[in-house]
Amino acid sequence: METFMMSFKQCHSLIGFFSWHIIHGVDKIGIQWHRLPVFLGLVYLAIRRYLYDEYNLINVGKTPVGVRFNPGDFPFRTADGKFNDPFNENAGGEGTFFGRNMPPVDQKDKLLKPDPMVVATKLLTRRQYIDTGKQFNMIAASWIQFMIHDWIDHLEETSQIELKAPKEVADQCPLKSFKFYKTKEVDTGFYGIKKGHLNIRTPWWDGSAVYGSDASKLQKLRTFKDGKLKIGKDGLLEHDDNGVPLSGDVRNGWIGLSTLQALFVLEHNTICDALKKEYHDLDDEDLYRHARLVTSAVIAKIHTIDWTVELLKTDMLHAAMRANWYGILGKKFKDAFGHVGGPILGGLVGLKKPNNHGVPYSLTEEFVSVYRMHSLLPDQLFLRDLTSAPGPNKSPLLTEKVNMIDLIGRKGENELSNIGFETQMVSMGHQACGALELWNYPAWLRDVVPQNVDGTDRPDHVDLPSLEIYRDRERNVARYNKFRRSLFLIPISKWEDLTDDEEAIKTLHEVYDNDVEQLDLLVGMAAEKKIKGFAISETAFVIFIIMASRRLEADRFFTSDFNEEVYTKKGLEWVNTTESLKDVLDRHYKTMTHTWMNSTSAFTVWDAPPDPKNPVPIYLLIKYLVYADFLEIFGRMKPMDRLLFLIIHCIDRSGMKWHRLPVLLGLIYLGVRRHLHYRYNLFNVGKNPVGVGFDPADFPYRTPNGKFNDPSDQNAGSVDSFFGRNMKPLHLTTKRLLKPNPMEVATKLLARKQFISTGKQLNLIAASWIQFMTHDWMDHLESTKQIELKASTEVANQCPLKSFKFYKTKRVKTGLDDHIKKGHLNIRTSWWDGSAIYGSNSSQLHKVRTYKEGKLKLSKDDGLINHDHENGLETAGNIRNGWIGVSTLKALFILEHNAICDALKNEYPDLDDENLYRHARLVTSAVMAKIHTIDWTVELLKTDILLAGMRANWYGLLGKRFKDTYGHVGGPYLGGLVGLKKPNNHGVPYSLTEEFVSVYRLHSLVPDHLLIRDLDSPPGPNKSPKLSHKIDMVNLIGNRGDKELSEIGFTKRMVSMGHQACGALELWNYPVWLRDLVAQNVNGTDRTNHVDLASLEIYRDRERNTPRYNEFRRSLFLIPISKWDDLTDNKEVVDTLHEVYGDDVEQLDLLVGMLAEKKIKGFALCETAFFIFLIMASRRLEADRFFTSDFNEQVYTRKGFEWVKTCESLKDVLDRHCPGMTDRWMNSTSAFTLSEGDACKEEQQFVGENGGLKSPHRRRRPVVGSGDCQQGSAEIRSTLEFGRQFVVATYVPLPFRYYLKKVSNSKRDLIAFEVEALQWKAHTNKPFSIEYANDMREGPVWLNYMHMVAGKTWYAIAFEDGIRTHDYGDKINSIGEFC
Repeated sequence: METFMMSFKQCHSLIGFFSWHIIHGVDKIGIQWHRLPVFLGLVYLAIRRYLYDEYNLINVGKTPVGVRFNPGDFPFRTADGKFNDPFNENAGGEGTFFGRNMPPVDQKDKLLKPDPMVVATKLLTRRQYIDTGKQFNMIAASWIQFMIHDWIDHLEETSQIELKAPKEVADQCPLKSFKFYKTKEVDTGFYGIKKGHLNIRTPWWDGSAVYGSDASKLQKLRTFKDGKLKIGKDGLLEHDDNGVPLSGDVRNGWIGLSTLQALFVLEHNTICDALKKEYHDLDDEDLYRHARLVTSAVIAKIHTIDWTVELLKTDMLHAAMRANWYGILGKKFKDAFGHVGGPILGGLVGLKKPNNHGVPYSLTEEFVSVYRMHSLLPDQLFLRDLTSAPGPNKSPLLTEKVNMIDLIGRKGENELSNIGFETQMVSMGHQACGALELWNYPAWLRDVVPQNVDGTDRPDHVDLPSLEIYRDRERNVARYNKFRRSLFLIPISKWEDLTDDEEAIKTLHEVYDNDVEQLDLLVGMAAEKKIKGFAISETAFVIFIIMASRRLEADRFFTSDFNEEVYTKKGLEWVNTTESLKDVLDRHYKTMTHTWMNSTSAFTVWDAPPDPKNPVPIYLLIKYLVYADFLEIFGRMKPMDRLLFLIIHCIDRSGMKWHRLPVLLGLIYLGVRRHLHYRYNLFNVGKNPVGVGFDPADFPYRTPNGKFNDPSDQNAGSVDSFFGRNMKPLHLTTKRLLKPNPMEVATKLLARKQFISTGKQLNLIAASWIQFMTHDWMDHLESTKQIELKASTEVANQCPLKSFKFYKTKRVKTGLDDHIKKGHLNIRTSWWDGSAIYGSNSSQLHKVRTYKEGKLKLSKDDGLINHDHENGLETAGNIRNGWIGVSTLKALFILEHNAICDALKNEYPDLDDENLYRHARLVTSAVMAKIHTIDWTVELLKTDILLAGMRANWYGLLGKRFKDTYGHVGGPYLGGLVGLKKPNNHGVPYSLTEEFVSVYRLHSLVPDHLLIRDLDSPPGPNKSPKLSHKIDMVNLIGNRGDKELSEIGFTKRMVSMGHQACGALELWNYPVWLRDLVAQNVNGTDRTNHVDLASLEIYRDRERNTPRYNEFRRSLFLIPISKWDDLTDNKEVVDTLHEVYGDDVEQLDLLVGMLAEKKIKGFALCETAFFIFLIMASRRLEADRFFTSDFNEQVYTRKGFEWVKTCESLKDVLDRHCPGMTDRWMNSTSAFTLSEGDACKEEQQFVGENGGLKSPHRRRRPVVGSGDCQQGSAEIRSTLEFGRQFVVATYVPLPFRYYLKKVSNSKRDLIAFEVEALQWKAHTNKPFSIEYANDMREGPVWLNYMHMVAGKTWYAIAFEDGIRTHDYGDKINSIGEFC
């Protein structure tokens, strides 16, 4: 920070103080401002601009006092630039001083240190041409010289000096020495900066490159007829007797500059014609004056929102430059309502009055220095043949290469007359210009003929790069490091800070030794690492920030006089409708760009692809906050949704990981996403019925086929209804269905090489559970037509099946003509209705029921599923493509259903069989839904945010205890989705979606073997039974698997699955045995044809028009990948993806992308899949009448309702039906995690650094201040084990004063955790229970089962029993009261 103290001390105001700290803080901690979300980046740049306007505008020369003239007397631009600023008639006039952006640095004793010709030879001279690619063309290079001729030129001395090349480089210099005129120093008459330099051009944006900077020059250019300027019949400039072009500024020109000057003479004259036609009474002088105003504004606008946007090609600068002209409200708003608000909302153009920030307008010495861009020029101009037919991307044939040295001065003018305007312009458009890099300064400019102001040649040649190095020193422009410090930019301390190029570092060391402070500005800017998309350095760019805005806001004709009265209505309309140089070219050469230009901007190489069109007619700022990938959907959003989208989009774009946010902020992020996904990611497939179809009271139960749930659509969610969509279907041609070949994809990217497990996170019960749920929710109706997939020759030898046949998914007409015309039918019910055990129609249900006391059939001998005596098939709901893991869970929940029937029969003896079945089904389905929501999903997505999020889905933010006590209070956030007053389908009939099916392709969870445990042995470490034997998984599917299960038994099967980790959802982890699999019919019978399931799943996604990975992510507002390295860091994966898909990331299959994607820490599945989960996990609850309006005692019965409320996990169900199983064999908290986990070691409480409780994922340490836990004195179970009763161990008390002394050096109020610790100590032997909540912060906190202010989330302690009994009666706010 010491390097900035001088600059910092300048910041006198409080705003300046804080602004400086903001930008310095961002820079110092390594946040790259250009990678921030657009909005934040614009804020950063706005703060910088404020600081620069305050502290980096230094006047040179005296400032007059008072108003010197009436602007009404000069409603036009004068020839010499005077009479623009009402307070200073000379400001910006010809012959005024260059200003300063920083104090001058006297370098008289360092003018030749190091020698300028050494610097130019060793660091600047071009070795090999480096271009800018497609970003910038030769028109762009010519444009900046056109602007320089508009703005700046120094008055020189009449005496010459000479630079001589030192011996070490003399042989490499085209000129061994050269003479030039010094810059003239003039007394300023001011005590501050005593000497300065004069600008012999007008620095206003007044078109002086076309009109000249004085009256005598202008006199030679005007025709004095209809306001027009002189122009040749061939559309080029006329010339005087000496061959010098007749134009505003002709010194040191070349034909690129001359071409643009001619173009804007044509523009001026066309404006004169338009004005003459509109206003017949205007005379020659008025026409000229109005046309000059309009032409100058068109030039300024093109530079601002066209040229600069291509120079700094980023979304942020696109937004910033357009905001300079239009304001953040945007063009449409400004065109409709005029300038509204200040410079931020309405833009700089059209402000009520000009603003020079207290410093008379001028351009600055530093501005001149950063505009040294001769490296943009190539060595040759490539001329094109316009008589040829346009080639690829409208590119004309190359006919001739002309050396650039032959295209400057009068010689160049002669050449241009032979070339012609159109050929010259098209040739420049199709040629990339040079890059502003080291070793890229044109060598031909080291021996060039300079010109006088009148365009005549001087006798002495000059070495231009050497001269430019000298000029910066001569004019006292700070060298690179001091220049950066003065602009609040962090300087370099070693050459490696500047560049990674080892050769550049070596040469810099050779030229400047180790003294980085001597580095010349031009060299530093060329060597500096460029911001991605920037053609210039950041150092140069920050000068642009100051001066690009200043040229507009200080000019009366862009602010107070930018109106119809001064410009005329026609003139102002002309400016407002011109958006680019292309518009000007189209006006004068109507077919040129249509025939030869493929790019969007005339400043990019013309054969470049056009930029994506932005269709959003909304505020410019918001428009450019958004990646082009999302503009279509953004354009359809409502205003509030756009704001919400920008929040989540900015978080994603900035690289801020939402899953690393504090829990509350993470939940807000997910809440915003869920809202947007509901609005824009739910598409109905099929016709919507109109009106209420039935009275819900007529159907207070779940029907066999899923009908009569949604009162507004009796068929919603039922069997044989359409799968919905989360995004528009992607229609593929037959050929694209096989590109790349699915069997090649499966072989090279999916097939398991070596089993990768999920570690302790998920076990085989978890893997079985998701197939259990899939059997509950979804299955596609197939066509009767079979097709065949064949392995390509390349992979055939690696495929278990060389080919296989399967049935196509049946496509059914939806009856919609203007939407999704065809869809696919779900032959299961998509509600959470337990159809995995009940079936999806009456006939299936009939086979399952006993018709006695509401119960379902179950084997009496082993508690397993009954089988049909004739064919051996399961007697359970949906039995297609099952295995014993699913069968085991089905059996468990049939037991659960029957146990509920018993409980209901006991409680309500009058209930008959049908009513017992109906109530028991409601309760069983709800138990399954609850387990999936707050147990399975929590383990799948093992993070604090998702623990909070999933419990909030069921209980709301107020928590279980509150909801159990007071019922559902508030909306879906406070009270949860379950128990809402009415179901909410968000305007789209409920269904599961094709995309949901796709992300539930989780077969990689399945291992190759089932490890059977020996339950006759005593439990080992962590209650782990011994391994007995292994069974191949292929032997555990279908009928063969059911027979194996009958031999293993329910308990052994469940314990074995509990102690075996499932597979990870990664590439090369898809079970090979699933590539030669017997598929089944809907009735559970085997089909004759084996299938390659991995290949089939790739094909199914394509066949069902599910978008591929990148488009899938775009549709979910997730940032897509642009290269394989964005997806994974694994080089082998990247190479294989490239081998299979080439470079086309858009062709990446969804399944492959999800498996390759970098996982969020704690997530067993990828983020892409998770956001479909986010939509559908909530939708399955809130769209279902039986989880919302009918989730009550009246429908469920009081006993049934209580059953659901008290069941929190699969472990609870297992404990109910297999007493002793979990106590003996389960060490983990959840039945879905590996039972060998260490989550239940003897409990040790632990405290965070600030007194908050730490996350259980971190290392634990004993509580300080409440006593150390006496191990073995009592059994202390995991605090994560929700709802269970425990006894606190005896604590060894510590003196509280000692504790305070240890925590803090001074006395203070108790923090919430200390209060909690005291209560633990006071009620050592009192049972307590564990409840989910957040960490506590300092100060009084209401421990209402979820602390909303917390950062990390995992638990809280409920003290009600102890406090009510001993301390505070029935007060719920016990901890808050205690604090």
